[in-house]
Amino acid sequence: MRIFKLFVVLLIALGVIVACAPAPTPVPTPAPPTAAPKPTDAPKPTAVPATAAPQPTTAPQPTAAPKPTEAPKPAATVNITVWYPLPTAGTLKEAMDALVAKFNAANQGVKVELVLTGNYGQNFEKILASASANTLPDAAMVELLQIPQLASANQLLALDDLSKDADFKFDDLAPALLGNSYWNNKLYAIPWQRSTTMMFINRDAFKAAGLDPDKPPLTWDDARKMSQTLLAKNANAYPMTGAIASDWAFEGQLLSFGGSLLSKDGKTATYNSPEALTAVNVWRDMSQKDKTLSIRGFNDFGAVVTDFIAGKNVMLMHSIFSRAQIERDAKFDWDVAAIPGGPAGPVLNAGGGNFVIFGKTTPEKQKAAWTFLKWMTAPENTAEYSIKSGYLPVRTSALKVQAMVDYGKQSPKTLKAIELAFKYGKSRAVSAVFEKAINQYMNPALQDILLGTAEPKAALDAAAKKSNDALQ
Repeated sequence: MRIFKLFVVLLIALGVIVACAPAPTPVPTPAPPTAAPKPTDAPKPTAVPATAAPQPTTAPQPTAAPKPTEAPKPAATVNITVWYPLPTAGTLKEAMDALVAKFNAANQGVKVELVLTGNYGQNFEKILASASANTLPDAAMVELLQIPQLASANQLLALDDLSKDADFKFDDLAPALLGNSYWNNKLYAIPWQRSTTMMFINRDAFKAAGLDPDKPPLTWDDARKMSQTLLAKNANAYPMTGAIASDWAFEGQLLSFGGSLLSKDGKTATYNSPEALTAVNVWRDMSQKDKTLSIRGFNDFGAVVTDFIAGKNVMLMHSIFSRAQIERDAKFDWDVAAIPGGPAGPVLNAGGGNFVIFGKTTPEKQKAAWTFLKWMTAPENTAEYSIKSGYLPVRTSALKVQAMVDYGKQSPKTLKAIELAFKYGKSRAVSAVFEKAINQYMNPALQDILLGTAEPKAALDAAAKKSNDALQ
């Protein structure tokens, strides 16, 4: 046993000795033989690219001269035709011709041909005939009472949008002249050759009769008294006269007594009212009883001015435009004044014509016509026409135009007349059938009454009944 144990111990000791012995050193692996490097080939010389021989330089081609720039072609001129109610000669025609020539020279894009068409009535008849034949011009001037009839027949261009042009300055138009430019709340016309009624007095005759010419009559009571004084001084002359047997003068008289020709809705004739009877009887009494008022018909519209200038009458009821003729021809000291009035005060009834543009002309011509209307109603141009013609300027700013200021210094009566017109001016009645329903019956009745051949109430009642039948 002991031998066995000793043998085990010897085995263990031998294991320990083996475990603790150092590891044997590795034998280096012999490197493989390296192939000898091949000799490097000498670099081939770089081929030099062959350079093309320079081509001979081509002489530059001569530069072509630039073509001259063509001047821009002017816009094509738009030719328009404007009908105008004037006689073929005289101061008014000369004034209009001068303005149209100036417009054509200054506005290369528009050329206006002004065609004269007689008086207002003849002008309107031609317009109605041309409307039926579809041959209307591009624009026209028409008497203000005729505007509603043309507008209601869709013959006119509404100007509301055009009038908003900033350079037109609509608010500068005289308010007293705009009332008859509308129909059914639309603007169809621009005032131009406008007037009001006006009274002219012979200052020398006033002084000779012991009357103060600076205090002309403002009421019919005063007019009646002064007329008797004047008649006493000169029994061979009627102190007052006028072509007043017509709707224009009578409407002003009626308005001054608080009446009107038509009801506000335009459907009833009211020219036979109590106010109308009072108004017409004032004139009738002065004419028939006092023999101080010479009443003439509308056909004597020019003759009464001639008579006044000749000294046959002391006070003349007429249009403001006759101021130019009186100023030129009268050999006595004269003046302007308001026409005497009734309880509502003096009224200077509006009159004259307005420019219109026809609705069926082309848009291009409508635009050209508007250019013409704007130019004509510019302050300096309406001032020029007022000075030459005697009509009212249609803009309040025209009174500040230097030419008008200078003219006012030479002729203070002109400025006085304009101030009176703007102060007492009233618009006329508006009806699309004024001529057909009112004038056709009222004017003959007025003439019969004022000439003393008919009783006022019976004549006015009969005429008004016919008017009302026509208005239905």
